[in-house]
Amino acid sequence: MNIKDSHQQVLTNIFLQAIQAVNGERCVEQYLQENPLNGDIFLIAIGKAACSMANGACTVLGHQIKRGLVITKHGHCSPKLPGIHVIEAGHPLPDQQSLAAGRQLLSFLNAAPENARFLFLISGGASALVEVLPESVTFESLEKLNNWLLQSGLPIVEMNAIRKQVSCIKGGRLARYTEGRVTTVLLMSDVQGDNPAVIGSGLLFPSDDSLKIINKEKLPGFIQSMFAQAPPIASTDDPCFNSINWHIIANLQQAITAAGEAAVSLGYITNVHAEYLQGDAIECGRHIAQVMQSYPGVLHIWGGETTVTLPIDPGKGGRCQSLALSAAIELQDDKQWCLLAAGTDGGDGVMDAAGVCIDANTLAKAKQKLAPGADPRIYLKNADAGTLFEASADLIRTGPTGTNVTDVVMGYMER
Repeated sequence: MNIKDSHQQVLTNIFLQAIQAVNGERCVEQYLQENPLNGDIFLIAIGKAACSMANGACTVLGHQIKRGLVITKHGHCSPKLPGIHVIEAGHPLPDQQSLAAGRQLLSFLNAAPENARFLFLISGGASALVEVLPESVTFESLEKLNNWLLQSGLPIVEMNAIRKQVSCIKGGRLARYTEGRVTTVLLMSDVQGDNPAVIGSGLLFPSDDSLKIINKEKLPGFIQSMFAQAPPIASTDDPCFNSINWHIIANLQQAITAAGEAAVSLGYITNVHAEYLQGDAIECGRHIAQVMQSYPGVLHIWGGETTVTLPIDPGKGGRCQSLALSAAIELQDDKQWCLLAAGTDGGDGVMDAAGVCIDANTLAKAKQKLAPGADPRIYLKNADAGTLFEASADLIRTGPTGTNVTDVVMGYMER
C-alpha cells in the first residue's frame, strides 16, 4: 500500500463505520422494536444526539407519542420531527437557551397527565444543554463556573460531579418531577463504565457518592458558595426512582468493536485496546506514538476522552487535535505511519471538525502553508493544533453525527 493514497482514507472510512454502529436513530429504533412500549408516550430527548434518537422513537412509536420535547445543541436539529417541540441550546458552554430549556422541561413534566408514560432519550451534552438554577444563582455565575471547568483540565466525571452540586435538576433531582409515573430511560453513554448517574450529570439517577470525588478545598470560593445554595441531591432510596427503568443502547465499546471488525475485514492485523484513553491529551499522544513505534504492522484502536488544560488565550482545536499533534511530533522522524483521532459526535473543541486523520507528511505540509519557521510544539503549547491541521488539510469534517460515545483513536505504522 502507498500510505499517501490509502491509509488515511481507510482509517477515515473505518471511523465512519464505527459511528454508524452507534447511530442514535438506529439504536433507539432497534431497542423499541425489540422492547415495545404500550400506551400513550410523552417523549423527552436531551443531548447532542437527541434529534437522532427522537427520530428512531418516532419511527417505531408513531401516533403513540402524544407530546414531545427535544433539547439539543445549536446546529444539531433535525427537520424530521413533526409535532415535536425542539429547543437548541449552548454546548460546551450553557447559554440563556439552556435555562429556557430547563423551564420548558419542568413545564412539560408538570403538564403531563397522571397516567402518562415518559420516554427519556439521553445522550452526552445534556449537562450544558439544560439547566435549572436555584433562584439565588445567576446565569453569570453559571457561565463563570463552566468557563472555569473547561480550563481546569479535570476529567469529565469530576466536571459533571461539580455541575450536579449547583443544579436543581441534575444528580437525580429531575426524577422528583416524574411524580411516580412510569418512566423509561434510554441512554447513549459518553462516560467510562456507562454509569447512568454520570451520563448527562445524572438527571434521573441518584448520585449520593458524587461529592466523594470532588476535592472541595481546591475549588474557587464562588463554586463552593454555589454548592450551598442548591437543594440536596436525592438519596438512593428516594421513592421517586422506583418507577424508572433504564437501558444503555449505545456506548464506546460498540463503536471500537465495530471499528476493529471493519479493520480485520480489510486485512489489517488489529489490536482493539482495552485501555480507556483519559487524562492529559498531550501525554496520551506521546503514549500512542510509543505503542505505534513498538508494534508496527498493527492497526491499534483505542477509545476514550482526554482533557486539555487551556492557556489564557487558546487557539483553535480540541482534545483530539492536541492528542494527534502530540503524537505527530513524536513520530516526525518515522516513515509511513497514519493516525486518526476524532470525536464520535462530530465535534472536537469549538471547531467544525470531528478531529483529524494525519500521516508522516502532515507536519511538512503544514509548514509549507504556515509562517516560516513555524514550530509544531508552539501550536501544541498554545492549544492551537486546529490552525496547523487546517494548513495541512487533514481535518475530518462529518457535521453532527447523531451519536456521542466519546472519541476514537487509531494508529498504524508500516513495518
